[in-house]
Amino acid sequence: MDLEQLTKHQIVLLTLLVSFVTSIATGIVTVSLMNQAPPEISRTINQIVERTVQTVSAPAAAVVSQPTTVKTVVVNNDDLAAQSIAAVQKSMVRIVDTKDPKTLVARGVIVDKGGTVITDRIALAASGADSFAALLPDGTMVSAAVVKGQATSTDTLLLSLDVGTTTGWAAAPVADVSKVKLGQSVIRIGGTGADSIAIGIVSAAPHDGLIESSVSSATPGAVLITLFGEVLGIVTGASNANTYSVPVTTIPKPPATTQPATNSV
Repeated sequence: MDLEQLTKHQIVLLTLLVSFVTSIATGIVTVSLMNQAPPEISRTINQIVERTVQTVSAPAAAVVSQPTTVKTVVVNNDDLAAQSIAAVQKSMVRIVDTKDPKTLVARGVIVDKGGTVITDRIALAASGADSFAALLPDGTMVSAAVVKGQATSTDTLLLSLDVGTTTGWAAAPVADVSKVKLGQSVIRIGGTGADSIAIGIVSAAPHDGLIESSVSSATPGAVLITLFGEVLGIVTGASNANTYSVPVTTIPKPPATTQPATNSV
C-alpha cells in the first residue's frame, strides 16, 4: 500500500492505530520494569503519585462550603423570670443586728464587686442597733459598716460588707430607670424569711422619685427587678412599704474608708 495514496480519513485512522499500539507497548514495558524494580523505588513513585493527587484535589474540596445551620431559641416569660430571679438571689443579703442575728432588720442588694450593699435607711435607723451584719446568699455571715460621706436625706443607705475572699455572692446589674415603660413586666423579691416572689407590671410612670408597680411588699429593702434580672428599685420606709419603690438609679462610688453603723444612719 502506498501511503501517498491514502485519504485523509485513512491517515487519521492509521495514526490512532499506531498510537494505541504504542500505548499498549509502553504500558507493558512500564509494568515489566516496575515488577523488576526494587521495592524502595516503587514506594517512592507511589508516594509522589498520592501527593500529586492530594494537591490537585484540595482546591476543589475547599470550594465546597459547609451549610450554615441557624437555630432559633424561643424563651418564654416564665423561663426568663425564673432565670432572672435566680440571678438576683445571688446578690440579695439579709441585714441583721449583730446582737440579734436571727431577727431581720432589712433586706439589701449587692450592687458592686467590692461588696457594697444598698438597703433601707429608715429600717436600720428604727432598729436601734449599734452595729450590723449581713447574711450572704450562701449563708455566710459578714460584718457590715456604713459608708462614710453619704447624704443623710436619702431614703437608701450604702453599707460596705467585709466579704473578704467569700465567693457565695454576685453583684446585681442596675437598670436604667429612664428607660422604664408603662406596663413593663417587673418582679418583686421580698419576704422576711424565705424569698417571696410576685410578678406584675409598672402601673404608673416613675414620678416624685418613686416607681409604682402592681406588686407590693412590706419587707424593708425588698427589690423590684426587670425580667432581665436588673434591679429597678427597693422598698423603703419613705415608699410606704406598699406598691412604691425608690429607684436604684445611680450608686455613688463608696470611699475607701468606712465607719461602724450606728443609730444615726
